[in-house]
Amino acid sequence: MIWKTWAPLRVKIFLWLAFRRRHWTADCRARHGLAREQCYLCDQATETIDHIIACCPYTREVWHHICQALGRQLPPATPTIHTFWRRLRSLWTGQQQQGLDTFFALVSWTIWKEKNARCFQDAYTTVSQLMPVIKAETDTWIQAGAHGLEFLATGA
Repeated sequence: MIWKTWAPLRVKIFLWLAFRRRHWTADCRARHGLAREQCYLCDQATETIDHIIACCPYTREVWHHICQALGRQLPPATPTIHTFWRRLRSLWTGQQQQGLDTFFALVSWTIWKEKNARCFQDAYTTVSQLMPVIKAETDTWIQAGAHGLEFLATGA
């Protein structure tokens, strides 16, 4: 699913590394004997890539707003990125699934950048502040030729 998604190469590589659990999150650092930290987004659970992208309360709230805007019900939380992506994907059909794949990449990348901003720059964005950022990025990707994103809007 990653390589068929329309997204910049760096976003595809980000997702590929996420699926392989290769990002330097707290669980990875702990395996190397380094300090273990809570999630920078919610401060409620140990930071793992699956938590950040699939089940963090902050991320779930972002997806709740998105699904609500698109006229869909957010699926239940899942423990892995892959399962979460598949459940989201099942809410749409045909070309809309292709658009959802691209949108999943965009939203996951945006959430990852928010996590990094909190970690490295001590900059915090609320969910309501992040939604216009996601909308603007979506418009940019559509202008750049993202396949399928426009089908989400028309099929909502």
